[in-house]
This record gives sequence, structure tokens and C-alpha cells, in this order.
Amino acid sequence: MMAKNLYPYTLQPVPFELSEAEQRSAQLIIWRRTNTISQKTWIILGIIVALAIVGLVFVKNYSTIIFWLMLVGVVLYLLIRRFGLEWYVKRKLGQELIEDIKGIKMGVQPQGLTMIQRMGAQEGRGMISWKDVTEWQDHPDFLFLTFKVKGQQGAHVLPKRMNSQNFSFDTIRKHLTETVGPAK
Repeated sequence: MMAKNLYPYTLQPVPFELSEAEQRSAQLIIWRRTNTISQKTWIILGIIVALAIVGLVFVKNYSTIIFWLMLVGVVLYLLIRRFGLEWYVKRKLGQELIEDIKGIKMGVQPQGLTMIQRMGAQEGRGMISWKDVTEWQDHPDFLFLTFKVKGQQGAHVLPKRMNSQNFSFDTIRKHLTETVGPAK
């Protein structure tokens, strides 16, 4: 049994590394989660299917071709939306140049997430305050944060493999829930 961490914040920043494959996987998972068909679209598709079925039942002979085309159109739309769009997004994500993220250390503090990056002889420090986070998503493999700092929007993928006594995801979730609200 693991000992409970008495101090839920980071005393020493932990290395933050994210491979190209992890970044691509996170982008695709986030896209899948946001690529949902709206209620308005489902209503329109339902109306089209209902009209097509009513037309097939009550109209006979050559006139039924339009109703069959309506049903085929709905099926094609759903197939393209589900499989075609995902294929296209995977292809576009594969064309983007993504480098591994290395050399950054992150920490969890009461006021937010701290980042430290060494650039030559200098050390750069940054802070994402909890109040700067605009939205967060909790996925099985990572946390995804969107934030706005000094007028610039940004996003971070925090892989859950970083979860340890030195980098507590429970503390991150607690602060995000208190400040931003529940995960989307």
C-alpha cells in the first residue's frame, strides 16, 4: 500500500516530456470528443428519414426514387461524418510537424502550475494560474487544459503517467473543479 502524500504540492518540479506519438494521440482523442453531431442536425436527419419513410409508404411507382435518395443521402452523410472526416483529420495531423517536448519541468503549487525550462545558461519560468484555465478535460490517459495568459490562448496536455507523489493529479483536479468547474 502506498503512503498517503501529506503535502499535495510539488516541492521539486518533475520532468515533463511528451513524445510526438503522445501528442498526436491526444489531438485525435480531443478531436473525437469534440466531433459530435449536434441536436439540430439529428432533428433534421430524423425529419428527412421520417419524410422518406412516409413517402415510400404512401407514394407508388417512379415517384419513390426521391425518397430512396433521401435515405441514401442520410446514410452517406453519417458514414462520411463518422469515417471520412476522421480519416481526413488523421491525414492532416500526420502532415503537421510535431516535435517531442523535452527539457521542461513542471510543478503543482497552490496558485497554479509552474513550468521551468532551461535555455542555454538562462532559466525561463512560467506560471499558469488556476484562474487562467478556461476549460479542462479529463481523459483516461491525460488531462487537457486550455488557458488564457496575458491575452494569449494556450493548451497543455498533461500525461497521467506523471501522476506521482511529486505531481498530484488529485490536487490539480481539486483546484480545477473549485476554480473552473467540473471537467467537460
